[in-house]
Amino acid sequence: MTKKRKLLDGLNPDQIGAVTHREGPLLVLSGAGSGKTRVITHRIAYLIDYYDVDPDRILGLTFTNKAADEMKERLEKLLPSQLNGRSPWLGTFHALGVQFLRRHIDESGLDHDRFFTIYDGTDQEKAIKEIMVDLDISTEEFQPGMIASFINDAKNELIGPDEFRSERAGELDDNILRIVSRIYRNYQQSLEEWNALDFGDLIRLPTILLENDSTPIQSWRERFKFLLVDEYQDTNHSQYVMASQLAEPDDNICVVGDDDQAIFGWRGADVSNILEFEKDFPQAKVIHLSKNYRSKKPILRAANGIIRNNELRKPKEMEPDRGEGKALSVYNAPDEEAEADFLVRQIGKLRKKGARLGEIAILYRVNTLSRGIEKKLVEKSIPYEIVRGTRFYERKEIKDILAYLRVACNPSNDLHLLRIINSPRRGIGRKTQEEVRNCARDCESSIWAVLNRSEECPALSGRQLSRLMSFVELIKNIRERKNKQKPANFVKEMISDLEYFSWLEKEYDPESAEDRKNNIKELIGQLKEMDPGEGAIERFLENIALESDVDEFEDRKDKVSLLTLHSAKGLEFGYVFLIAMEDGLLPHQRSLEEQRLEEERRLCYVGLTRAKERVFMSYTDSRFLYGQRYSNIPSRFLHEIPDEELRRIDGNPGDIFAGSGNSKVANSQSKNWKDFLQ
Repeated sequence: MTKKRKLLDGLNPDQIGAVTHREGPLLVLSGAGSGKTRVITHRIAYLIDYYDVDPDRILGLTFTNKAADEMKERLEKLLPSQLNGRSPWLGTFHALGVQFLRRHIDESGLDHDRFFTIYDGTDQEKAIKEIMVDLDISTEEFQPGMIASFINDAKNELIGPDEFRSERAGELDDNILRIVSRIYRNYQQSLEEWNALDFGDLIRLPTILLENDSTPIQSWRERFKFLLVDEYQDTNHSQYVMASQLAEPDDNICVVGDDDQAIFGWRGADVSNILEFEKDFPQAKVIHLSKNYRSKKPILRAANGIIRNNELRKPKEMEPDRGEGKALSVYNAPDEEAEADFLVRQIGKLRKKGARLGEIAILYRVNTLSRGIEKKLVEKSIPYEIVRGTRFYERKEIKDILAYLRVACNPSNDLHLLRIINSPRRGIGRKTQEEVRNCARDCESSIWAVLNRSEECPALSGRQLSRLMSFVELIKNIRERKNKQKPANFVKEMISDLEYFSWLEKEYDPESAEDRKNNIKELIGQLKEMDPGEGAIERFLENIALESDVDEFEDRKDKVSLLTLHSAKGLEFGYVFLIAMEDGLLPHQRSLEEQRLEEERRLCYVGLTRAKERVFMSYTDSRFLYGQRYSNIPSRFLHEIPDEELRRIDGNPGDIFAGSGNSKVANSQSKNWKDFLQ
């Protein structure tokens, strides 16, 4: 019983109930700051150490590598000697999809003789754009990003190109339906030819194979006896189906999440997955983790006041464990300039009281709101960081080097080959590339295959052929050395052969060139951590492809964090500034029009519950945005916070709307905000 007591030390009764549950379906409704990660890791440790479950039989699914890594670290501390080199499989849905497809590559239809490439969102849009050009479809009238979203939505719902037209009939305009269907079919054919997958396929293909339930697939399902799913409210349809299939036949599935933090409906997440868990698993045990260990009481009372207005939710209230604190401060600014001044003044006051900049976050609904704030922070010499701006791996110079590595692994991938064919510039211009593409299309082969017999392209001149042959020899040389050196040394030599640094110095000003070179050195530094040998570069590329934005967030930097409310999910800060609390921005006008108000309310709830100590909110009478100035009214969500939890920053008593500069709001006692939106 000693082991049992050790793993349950410091847990509250609800947490203990979740940790000690043995078999059968379990739904853990885990509110903000309720110790969710602790419960999941202690449950896994309890299964291993108390119920003697083989670690290899446990599967834990998360949405970020950061969450998975944190669980692994905690588990190693809880069971320092019991694991003996064995550990549960903990990772993201997409990482599981990759492992599944590698294990069942023959059944998946992928070419087992070639490294398969994983496309990120940028790669996907570029591939779709190339296909649209080939099909003579206007990329201005039909934007590639819009087409990509239709395709991604379809894949999330397990709809392939063959079924797209029939499944989406009646939902889309006939012309759009016809165009997207045509592009989807060609796009998928291109992926197959290039031995590439996008993120939708990493879930869709394994799920289809699990449904087929062939003998090899059964062995995969039988491998895992216990399944745990984190952030279950964020699962889309394909992830829901995958998890349900993996739970069969024993239904030892534990899902953890919070319907009040379901904020990703716009990318396919379906809150009904968590709300209807008990319908899917009638024998499910349900445990509420309602005690919040993060936020001071006024913050929680305000958050509860807002979220209880949602109808599509499990009735519950977060209970504060921490003491009283200061009421939420609200500032009514005349415009965005005054709002930015307010922010820097308050940040200055917090610093004088001992707060670190790294404890401070400024949250907003849309990215464009950060511009004025950035300008003011620069003006006042306050260090800051845009969280999830341009991700490290999306920087041009990094994508160039990664494209070379991907071509070294799989030269038949036209997308990445075309990215590097003239980068650095080597005289292979757009006209030459177009001739090669046309030749590849006519021959129904990859561009790499055509380059290796480019003399068969009669449209190419002698000078063009010479430059193309030099490029082919360069790539062949890189491919030959790939597995003969340590990964970091290989990339160093490759960059030297490409004269990439010299090219950066010619293309950019000294400061920008130095920044780009330092980024590449950072990439090489990451490669030093890789084990050398066969497949090292492939593993590195796979890990990068599966990185999520939040994995790059570094909360130890002493800088103010600027980020969207969506980006703030899963993070916490001492002090939170929630700006632009205005109808049309929060809630967003588009969500009002689409009647997705409840998700906007959940977004506000998430923003408030990121704070541990204090919350500052601001709204303006007018704001310059998208090229014009708007008159604003305060967010309806401010009206849902109990009056006693709010304090005007300028000390004015009473209703926060009084004296707001908008008499229509100030004189109204109505909670029906539709009149204000006419």
